[in-house]
Amino acid sequence: MDQKSVTALILLDLSKAFDSVHHPTLLNKLRHIGASPVAVKWFESYLTGRSQFVRIGTSVSSSLNITHGVPQGAILSPLLFSIYVNELPLAPRHSSLNSYVDDSKMFLPFRVNDATDTKEYLQEDLSRVAKCCSELHLLINPKKT
Repeated sequence: MDQKSVTALILLDLSKAFDSVHHPTLLNKLRHIGASPVAVKWFESYLTGRSQFVRIGTSVSSSLNITHGVPQGAILSPLLFSIYVNELPLAPRHSSLNSYVDDSKMFLPFRVNDATDTKEYLQEDLSRVAKCCSELHLLINPKKT
């Protein structure tokens, strides 16, 4: 059994990921990946100046300005979110992190007799991912992770 290789897997759930996107950070990331000034300006107008209200029957709430997030259900939102978190897979040092939009998995193959070191590596990597998420105004949901 000591020579067997297994894989540790941590599934990460981000709380309200699409709602947490910080507009200035996303716009800077678009500039960084080479979006033209015209495109960045278009995305800025697409994301900012939005508001929402709730209507139930004939009752209507007051309007609330939307200051962060990408529009739920919009065709561009998954792409914008992927650009927003594009450096997240670079955070772990020992394990690999794969993401598909707002779902991520961190995994590390190891030998059974190396379990103690592996636990420390995973904890270090999870701390690094949590720090990166915090810098992006994202929160890992510990109840679902």
